[in-house]
Amino acid sequence: MKGLLLVVMIIFMLTISNINPFHSSTNLAVAVNNEMIMSNATVLSTDDIKDQLKQLEGWTEKDGKLHREFQFNSFVEAFGFMSSVALVAESMGHHPEWCNVYNRVTIDLTSHDAGGITNKDLELAQKANELANK
Repeated sequence: MKGLLLVVMIIFMLTISNINPFHSSTNLAVAVNNEMIMSNATVLSTDDIKDQLKQLEGWTEKDGKLHREFQFNSFVEAFGFMSSVALVAESMGHHPEWCNVYNRVTIDLTSHDAGGITNKDLELAQKANELANK
């Protein structure tokens, strides 16, 4: 129920505010988006990744990507989580590889333009954890 309410609230807010977070002319986090896109992210070393993973509950390194599987009480909660992460990812200009099956969401993060795991991946992983715990 909580996830459905979140989805309905997001749709309602976007409808009444005339904000389209997917349109490039929207002012929604444009400054952050432009800086993230324009920056040349540095691929982290294996040791740096291992150190950072100690602080990211549930995340592992798998096939050169940060990897986590989330489980929710229902499909609606899983979809609500994905909608929230999608808005954050769009504002960052950094998009996950992910899959949803009923109440489970699997996320893999890597910076394709940099060729590996960067601080952008760690930041999005942390934000995903925060959203999952709400």
